Amino acid sequence: MSKISVFIGVLLVALAGSAAAQASSPGYYPIEDMGIFADGDLEVDVDLGGAMMQVAAGAMEEQDESFAEMVASLERVRVQVGKPGAVDPAGVTRKIADSKTKLESAGWHKIISVEEKTEQVYFYAFERNDRIMGLTGFVNDAGDEVVVINIVGDIDPRTLGRILANMGDFDLEQVMASFEQSEVE
Repeated sequence: MSKISVFIGVLLVALAGSAAAQASSPGYYPIEDMGIFADGDLEVDVDLGGAMMQVAAGAMEEQDESFAEMVASLERVRVQVGKPGAVDPAGVTRKIADSKTKLESAGWHKIISVEEKTEQVYFYAFERNDRIMGLTGFVNDAGDEVVVINIVGDIDPRTLGRILANMGDFDLEQVMASFEQSEVE
């Protein structure tokens, strides 16, 4: 996978949110209903929220207080990563294209689009009143590995901008170690 895919994946996993978000939340998109993955296909399946979201935010406070505050304000994050077994690469591309059409017709705005020989990366934002209410992303590496992500919550664009500007200084391994330690305590 390209560096942009890794960057997007790290950003989105770090922006974990709450499982309490309902389909009525404006930033919600049902990635689990896309039909890309069958049982056993997922290498990563993240669905964080509620108290676990607060644990994640607490684990991030030492490293980046702005990031921790943003994470604490989110409702839900879904991240699925895997190699589709029941859907061929052309089928994955079609399912992502269908999802892109649904997002665009529902008022989502494309913010990243990368189409290389064997890889496609698409990232969408849903905005309301100058706030980001949801982020949804798709990464398709020729059907060998697919990443689908939905982040739901009120995201301050300026805070997100500061986080993105400092992403090179962010140590995800340190955050995960703190997160794991917080779960044990």
